[in-house]
Amino acid sequence: MGVRRAVQIMQSEASLDVPVFSVGEIVHNPHVVRSLEAAGVHQLPGPDEIDGDVGRATAEAVPTGRVAITAHGVGERVVRELNQAGLDIIDTTCPIVTRAQRYGAKFVRDGWHVIVFGDRGHKEVRGIMGWTHDAGGASHATIFERADYDYLKDQIDDFPGGFPSKIGVMVQTTHRMEDFGRFVSNLMLLQRDRNFEFHIVNTLCHATTGQQEAAAALAREVEVMVVVGGRKSANTRNLREACEEQGTRSYHIEGPDELRAEWFEGVQRVGLTAGASTPDYSIDQVEARIREIAPA
Repeated sequence: MGVRRAVQIMQSEASLDVPVFSVGEIVHNPHVVRSLEAAGVHQLPGPDEIDGDVGRATAEAVPTGRVAITAHGVGERVVRELNQAGLDIIDTTCPIVTRAQRYGAKFVRDGWHVIVFGDRGHKEVRGIMGWTHDAGGASHATIFERADYDYLKDQIDDFPGGFPSKIGVMVQTTHRMEDFGRFVSNLMLLQRDRNFEFHIVNTLCHATTGQQEAAAALAREVEVMVVVGGRKSANTRNLREACEEQGTRSYHIEGPDELRAEWFEGVQRVGLTAGASTPDYSIDQVEARIREIAPA
């Protein structure tokens, strides 16, 4: 929903006469990016690639003055600088990501330290972290990337100034519920000998977790799974992992040209699923190609 919404907003706002410029990667799918470029949506460097004021740098690069914030969202400072530069902002941030950003900001206002369970390099996570600063600009959030007990113990033991007793716990929207549950369980086990307050917010995207469950169920019924989506797409990678955990041979591809006939030799049943940013036509093309090259 979030990706489709972002693409639809950009398509409706852009034209070849008055292009829109996206602050960072539009979506994690090269086919969609090319399609949007043809419609008048152009990609600029992301906030983390700009040294200095994002708003000023963006304004200098945007002749139309129209910029789009992508579905993954950006930090509060970036929004402020874009506004100060007088740019016409088209905000396509996924509502579920916006909810996570607001929780992060609220935790900090209420005096809690924020723990985000997510990938440090993921654009969404960096954006959420950008909403966890106090009025003086100090950050009050930490990213934890793994759920296993030993990793968490090391992180807590080495925490600067000692691990806080009031923690607001959040999760990257595209992570898996099983991993988030294990993360929270191990985090609480490690704090069992001290007083603590945890406020746990499920910021997962229910559509994404539902898709993961459906993909896993399908993987149990087939011999090979094909997962279609961009290489940079976290939710697509998680889909492949969910399929592989069922013991099913699984392949992550971006388009039909990557399919190999030998994958389907001796195979009777093939499953097909796709990441959130994969367009329907790309899925249809992959299905058609599988039917062409797989044995009858």
